[in-house]
Amino acid sequence: MTNISIFLLRPFQFEGTKLHPNVLLMCKLFVLLMTAHHMFFKIADPFIPFIAPLDWFNDYPNVFKYTLRTLYALSGFALLFNIKVRSAAIVIGLVVIINILASTPLFFNHSFICGCALFLAGLTNDKEPPYLLIFQLSLVYFGASINKFLEPDWWSGAFMDTWLGSSRENPIYLFFSGLLPDMLFAKLLSCIGMFTEFAIAVFLLFKKTRHLTLWFIIIFHTALFTLTSFRFGHFIESLALILLAFLNIPKSQLIINYESKSVDKLKRFFTLLDQDKKQVWSPFSEENSHWLKLKTNDKTLYNHNALKDIMLYTPNFFVILLCLDMATYVILTNHKTLLFIINSLLLWSIILYFLPIPWFKRKKLRLFINRNFFVPL
Repeated sequence: MTNISIFLLRPFQFEGTKLHPNVLLMCKLFVLLMTAHHMFFKIADPFIPFIAPLDWFNDYPNVFKYTLRTLYALSGFALLFNIKVRSAAIVIGLVVIINILASTPLFFNHSFICGCALFLAGLTNDKEPPYLLIFQLSLVYFGASINKFLEPDWWSGAFMDTWLGSSRENPIYLFFSGLLPDMLFAKLLSCIGMFTEFAIAVFLLFKKTRHLTLWFIIIFHTALFTLTSFRFGHFIESLALILLAFLNIPKSQLIINYESKSVDKLKRFFTLLDQDKKQVWSPFSEENSHWLKLKTNDKTLYNHNALKDIMLYTPNFFVILLCLDMATYVILTNHKTLLFIINSLLLWSIILYFLPIPWFKRKKLRLFINRNFFVPL
């Protein structure tokens, strides 16, 4: 393989940098997501800035715009190709934040969260868990819940009724609100939203409750999307990407044994995705009751449990998921109902498959905590 070919594969490699592989994966996907949502072209000269002195740049047209665009392009390129990844993440995060501060109309929660996550990711390293990202996610939910607590329209249910009932004419909301006394369903949904976000913010701060809280975040927002059919810009995608920072990818190689006849195509697929060459595949040496086995330093898993962890430990699997999601949106953008049905079915299928419940065992089901996340001291 030539040097050029090796260099061109760098966007699909995540090991050997100053960031944890999962944090670097998060950063790269943020760049793809924001670029797909035209962040580069949204960078413009200041317009009604949050910080008044930034208006000074309007005396020199295009200087602000092209300086930030250049920094965005260069740092995005560096991040994707594993060049000074921490510095690149900090720079691109600052570009996004400064651009938002310079133009009030550009402020959206999903964009600001992306900028902050990139900036904080650049301040982390590959020696410790990403504490700053944990605190950021907790702060996001604290801010959201406190903001709602201070709004009378949330306590009265007026906001929820206006949004789901009048503005979006949501059929699910209209059906259940029609069965209950006036505004009761709206108040119920409002209280669930406020107290759920506050509980998430608190429980994220404690390692004993963090694992189940992460699952609760995933289910809560998927349920919210199913109810409202609304993504809040790219907030749901951004939130899902931040959760990648909690994933604990083993530093050692993954030793995988497989049934050569039935799993050969699966092996080829994951070998193609594994550009870091961490997976060592070999067929079972003798007849075995299992079709797949994964062995790491701290555990041995079989069949579907092994497959789930192989997916989680393969960064390019998440790259494919994001690209499929964006492609589906582009193809079906004029068919909103079909797009919503496909998104909902896909999301719930993924959740049910990865949910830490042994669906494929014949024994009585029992819930257990997924240990594929960081457990900070």
